[in-house]
Amino acid sequence: MSDIAIIVEYQVKPGGLEEQERRLLATAKQCLQEDGCFRMEVFRPIGQDNTLVLSELWRDEAALEVHRSQPGHAEQHEHMDELCTGKRVLRGVVV
Repeated sequence: MSDIAIIVEYQVKPGGLEEQERRLLATAKQCLQEDGCFRMEVFRPIGQDNTLVLSELWRDEAALEVHRSQPGHAEQHEHMDELCTGKRVLRGVVV
């Protein structure tokens, strides 16, 4: 089994960056308590206004499935997307 990396790039509505950052950091803190979550970092790319990036690392697909099956998971994602004009998700196996 291999680690699963997920990178999510959020394009945030004008005026919503600080609130989106707060939401992502709260989610990251919660996810880091889950078994199999190795990394959950939020950063602002230099020179890209209104962009936030979430970098996740999970032990394996099974840990990710347990995370996704948590009550409220879908609603949490909807809550994140409220402040966005776009989102790009990259997912892969760490080599």
